[in-house]
Amino acid sequence: MRTVLDIALNDLRIIFKNRSIWINLVLIPLVIAYVVGFANGAGGSRMTSAATLIVDVIDRDGGALAQQFINDLREVNSGIVLCPMDNNAEDICQLGDTTFDEVLAQTRVQEQTSLALIEIPAGFTDAINAGENVSIIYRANEDASAPSYILQAVQAVTQRLGGALIAERVGTDVAQSLNIDDPAFGDMVRENASALWALDPVRVTYIVGQRETDTPRGAGFSQSFPGIGTMYVMFMIFPAAAALIQERKDWTLQRLAVMPISRAQILGGKLLARFVIGMLEYAIMFGFGALLGVRYGNDPVALVLVMVAFALCATALTLALTTVLRNVAQASGITLFLSLTLAPLGGAWWPLDIVPAWMRTVGHISPVAWAMDGYRSLLFEGGNVGTVALPVLVLLAMTALFFAFGVARFRFTE
Repeated sequence: MRTVLDIALNDLRIIFKNRSIWINLVLIPLVIAYVVGFANGAGGSRMTSAATLIVDVIDRDGGALAQQFINDLREVNSGIVLCPMDNNAEDICQLGDTTFDEVLAQTRVQEQTSLALIEIPAGFTDAINAGENVSIIYRANEDASAPSYILQAVQAVTQRLGGALIAERVGTDVAQSLNIDDPAFGDMVRENASALWALDPVRVTYIVGQRETDTPRGAGFSQSFPGIGTMYVMFMIFPAAAALIQERKDWTLQRLAVMPISRAQILGGKLLARFVIGMLEYAIMFGFGALLGVRYGNDPVALVLVMVAFALCATALTLALTTVLRNVAQASGITLFLSLTLAPLGGAWWPLDIVPAWMRTVGHISPVAWAMDGYRSLLFEGGNVGTVALPVLVLLAMTALFFAFGVARFRFTE
């Protein structure tokens, strides 16, 4: 291990001898992240960084209790946007010029334009008033980027409504046993029970990234600093491919290979140096973002896990690329092309939420998309280690695949 560290430190000394590296490591990425942050909305007046959870509602009843259910749902989770009734001039529901109907609603759920569909059946209000059981249909196409926050809200509202109905039935039975003949007694009990439920006598507070910040920069920068930081991690790590090819051409690798150290130690030290630079890039970008008001969630362990997993993946991909590229010019061109392709494809420049569903699927070919899934969960949805487990595992699986390919094909001689 000491040998690996010595090789890594030597490579880092060589890299940082060129003072111009600080331009690419600090100045340029910070400027780009700042500009992209404003393009993503950081320049607006007082913005919220809460995740918008689009939920479609088909209300076949239209009665007072159906409207109460809808209002209670908004109250339970203010991040939920109920469509089409909550649509606005900015088309927050993403309806465009289409007419909202049942077929469109089901299509929107399948394509994940909306995260859930709630159907309130006809006769909902009358059935409840008659003391009958009634069912609300909940449809969802949830994945790792849309956990069951919506279902939790629906269950909380139905529990509140169900509790009031049970209180009404019990109260009516008690009134009958006491020979109290008052037709309005049951309604009064239900209304009082609903009021008590609204006070939340026992409350569980859960946060779904609904944080409003006093700075107008929070929302846009919460996208741009993780995104541009991730892109520049690739910019810092990928040049190792050209460097290894050049060292092989100059016979530097071959001279190291005849020394009393293993080839695994040589390769490990050189890759470790680039991994350290990648993590340093993350530290600079996330640190400066924090100064501008970006908050990275409540689980720093989960944040570091995503950083480490992506930096490892980029390092492993670099090794794999080294084995298929033939010269320095080819390596420089291909790695630059990959950086500028994988970054926007994976949502580093803009959120993948704004692209069509098929594009989100294609985008997850890029390791950047999985890293951004993890950051989005932490920054916008109050995530933790559990919610970033899938992105981290996918990135580590890619790392293992790229390392296996690279180690099997890497040669110290041309």
